[in-house]
Amino acid sequence: MLLRVIAALLCVLGAPAAAQVLPDDRSDLLYHHYDGGGVQVSGPALLVRKGFADRVSLSAGYYQDTISGASPDVLATASPYTEQRDEVTLGIDYLHADSLISLAWTQSEENDYDGQTLSLGVSHEVFGGMTTVSLGYAHGSDTVGHRDTDFEAGLERRTYWLGLSQVITSTLLINLNYEGILEEGFLGNPYRAKRVLGVFADEEFYPGTRTANAVAIQGVKYLQPGASAQLSYRYYRDTWALTAHTVELQYSRYLADRRWLLDVRYRHYTQSAASFYSDNFEQEFTYMARDKELSTFKSNSLGVSASYVLFERPGAFFTSGRAIASYDYVQFDYADYSDAFRNPDVPYSFGAHILNFNLSLWY
Repeated sequence: MLLRVIAALLCVLGAPAAAQVLPDDRSDLLYHHYDGGGVQVSGPALLVRKGFADRVSLSAGYYQDTISGASPDVLATASPYTEQRDEVTLGIDYLHADSLISLAWTQSEENDYDGQTLSLGVSHEVFGGMTTVSLGYAHGSDTVGHRDTDFEAGLERRTYWLGLSQVITSTLLINLNYEGILEEGFLGNPYRAKRVLGVFADEEFYPGTRTANAVAIQGVKYLQPGASAQLSYRYYRDTWALTAHTVELQYSRYLADRRWLLDVRYRHYTQSAASFYSDNFEQEFTYMARDKELSTFKSNSLGVSASYVLFERPGAFFTSGRAIASYDYVQFDYADYSDAFRNPDVPYSFGAHILNFNLSLWY
């Protein structure tokens, strides 16, 4: 059905357009590290992409997380842990005139959670490349487990997205995006417990379904040669009565004859609590959750990244190389969630450090 919808859309939008291009042939090696809230996450990632016959681009990726420690909500009823998550992604992009069709499959495994996702997307340029329309669909099927027990539950996730990118002037680009997410199955965490009258009781109880909608707008303004600024806003709401607002700013500039590219960014995020969330319930209800990600909280992050051109050798096997380093600091402040393990009477807050190192090679 989705393929027929995509084909119909391409016919409707079949006005003359500038041809799209396949992604570059390149390999990326990444190391990422996160430290915050009692949890450390780090590991490598590798992505390899190669095109064939100017029509097809194949990609393969591997991503690893080594997770240690535990957040306060887990520590309240369990002990710190260490585990590893391995993720493999295979993708193919097919170029047909002014349309680019992408298909990707992802498999993720850890000792208590397995996930598979299949996604299909298409983007199409019209009006001489001034407008790009994109749409897509992804289906995820996950299995949730619990270490040292025979607990097992399923989770199905369907994601739809629609986007529009419009060149307004020679220096201004506007992007509009919509995303819809439908989830069904086990949506909680088997390691967390609810708190009732100050005492941790049985496990949490979540609804079996969740529907979310998000819309976003982004403006990219090209300033003097070698510089640009971005401003974006995203609104999110779901059937659990959780609403969220995200504002992001970024400034980018080339330096030293374009060998250096510097980025400075800021992000503000705020959300309301889910309808069945409480840090400390006064009585039993049908649905009860104490996940801090469902509470009322805000976060502010400030980041910087530097990219440096290592070499450019047209005609060689590796035509160019670039090294990128980035750092972000994120401050989380919770209005109605406490660290029951250490200080149950004070709203919880913490800072997180995020580091990324990336080496990219083009060929």
